[in-house]
Amino acid sequence: MRLAFAAHQPSKGRLTIHPTPAVRTGAYMAHDLLRGMGKHLMISESSSCPGWTNDTVASWRSAAAWTAALKITHITICRAHALTPEHWAQLLALSVRTGIRLTLVCNGPLPHKTAKMLGSIEYRLIDDARTASAHWRYTNRTGARSGYRWWQHRAAFPLGNDEPWITMPPQPLQPLTVQATPLPVITTPAVVLPTPPMHDITHPHTQLIADRIHTRIAHPVHAACVALRSLTGYHTQQLKALHRHTSSGLPPIPPWVRVLLDAAYHYAGLRGHPDTSNPLATHARQHADIDQSLYHCRLVPSDRKPGDLHPVLHRQAVSPQEVMMRLRSSRRGQLENAPGPGM
Repeated sequence: MRLAFAAHQPSKGRLTIHPTPAVRTGAYMAHDLLRGMGKHLMISESSSCPGWTNDTVASWRSAAAWTAALKITHITICRAHALTPEHWAQLLALSVRTGIRLTLVCNGPLPHKTAKMLGSIEYRLIDDARTASAHWRYTNRTGARSGYRWWQHRAAFPLGNDEPWITMPPQPLQPLTVQATPLPVITTPAVVLPTPPMHDITHPHTQLIADRIHTRIAHPVHAACVALRSLTGYHTQQLKALHRHTSSGLPPIPPWVRVLLDAAYHYAGLRGHPDTSNPLATHARQHADIDQSLYHCRLVPSDRKPGDLHPVLHRQAVSPQEVMMRLRSSRRGQLENAPGPGM
């Protein structure tokens, strides 16, 4: 086990996962993998997780998408003899999907169904310390590993009530949306930090946003949507009008956001969705989870004041006529407050 734990080197694309004990369902093993990649499942005040976390297929798809986007090459699973045959099947499928080198450490006899499963695949048995040491030894023969340094992101988990909020850019008027931006819940005295400059990726507030998103959002598409909302101020419903290339509506994408977009595209590709070319076109049923992710990252629309924040996490339908009335009213206010000539 010492060699297995020493093999955990995220900077070299290698992870060692210690599964949650006595867990029998398939989704929880995927959640262990997500935590190994620094992605935590945020629990709200109601002690409930996002709906997708109860979906075994979605959870394993998320694990596969992050594995590909973060350039993970080797995953070691400890205490694999205690896993169910379903877990083994999902891990083997992950290996095939992503091309990782999968090592399963067994400290006891395998269940009959698992042993029978091994009889249908090719594998290598390692049963002595010298061979195990050589198996996990990292060499530089393939050159330095390239990719974004995602493992450097760290944010408090679970989050504290005194954590400061950060404002997002103003929501653009185009493209039109027929849903109002929800207000986040703030139950404690709020400290609201100003919006960081869009192109200053070294700004402390930008670093704080990046750390929170990378740590607290485990769903690849939700993480990409929250990151883009923090950059642009767009509502979730407006994001589907954006495309991958900056010439199609996206601002210049910093590296910490690009890896999230890569994960979102991997997720959409694994899903085989017709909107694979634009995974930001999320279904309306996902919007509540994305809004909850904004809350967990302490991001708030820039046109809200601390005294205006109240517990409304659902969106209310707004007619197109009311949208136009609001836009006209907003435009009149901008014209009335605009400085006159020479000012």
